[in-house]
Amino acid sequence: MNIISIDKSKLDQAITNMQSAINKKNVIDITANISLETTDNKLILKATDHEIYIRTTLKTNSIQGEIKCAVNGEAIGNFIKGLNDTEVIIEQDNENLYIKQNKASVFKIPIFEINDLPFSQDYKNEQQDFQAVNINNNFLLQSLKKIMHCCNDKESFNIAMQGILFEIKDNQINIAATDSKRLGYIQKQTECNKDFISIIPKKTLQEILKLFSTDCELYVKPMQDSNKIETICFVNEDVEFYAKLINANFPDFKSIISNKPQTPAIQISKEKILKTLNQMNAICQRVKVTFETNKIIFETLEGMNGASASVTINDIENHKTETITIGLVNRHLLECISNIKQEEFELIIDDPYKPIFIITKDFEEVIMPQIL
Repeated sequence: MNIISIDKSKLDQAITNMQSAINKKNVIDITANISLETTDNKLILKATDHEIYIRTTLKTNSIQGEIKCAVNGEAIGNFIKGLNDTEVIIEQDNENLYIKQNKASVFKIPIFEINDLPFSQDYKNEQQDFQAVNINNNFLLQSLKKIMHCCNDKESFNIAMQGILFEIKDNQINIAATDSKRLGYIQKQTECNKDFISIIPKKTLQEILKLFSTDCELYVKPMQDSNKIETICFVNEDVEFYAKLINANFPDFKSIISNKPQTPAIQISKEKILKTLNQMNAICQRVKVTFETNKIIFETLEGMNGASASVTINDIENHKTETITIGLVNRHLLECISNIKQEEFELIIDDPYKPIFIITKDFEEVIMPQIL
């Protein structure tokens, strides 16, 4: 008899997290499946769509015999989600996998050969040449999260803009993202002397942030004869996550930030700007921003149904002797400021036709103005 018992909540969470690695476009392909295999009182789950690979290890309550098969990942996930939060019984015969609970719910699903699943990644395999990267992974994950909004959400003529640059060079970590209208970047010194360059797809990053927090390890697999990274791997006690990265050249962001204006920064309250932008966002997508001595004026552009609004923020120390007026996309400013943890931030502007720089303790962002 091949049978195991396991907590429903643990199994449900694991299979839910693996849905991003399942090929749902072609249900007859083996990559539409999740593999299940028991070993040493544990249940090992694997899934891949050839781009993302996830291996999850779960402790079982009991094991008799052996579970070793692959089943449709979406189907088993949907069924388990509807069960009660009590123990689940999983049983396998030569043709099917059975999931039972309290003798009331029975789910039968056809099984496939586990060896057919093309799960090839293993950071422990020396022949695969995975290398450990010893940096502060909490800093890395939080940094990636802070500037992820700058990635291009849609397909772009430059595929590199659909991901985030993660580079270590000359003992400096460089993290950057851009959609050509804005650029978020973080630079930090590190003791890690392993130089490499990689571009993490936005979809991949979203999954990484969902699965991992502070307690994880980082591994990379370099391309042959190159400092570019082919595969990145995050590991914690229960989950191994592998992803193939974007093979492209990231835009030269350093040439942009090197042109930061050498003028005094304007200190601005995060709360005041957020409140103002949310008011504007209710009736328009773009705003006209006028910087005057000791105040900033926000005015709507192209308001809905002819609506308009104007909000003035006073008592701003901007050191400006001349008025500067620019146009901005609300969303660009909102997404940037929403990721600021401090109560205040700095803004640098010296020309209505050049980018503005937003400076925080954690990251910096460059935003292109709109033509008025």
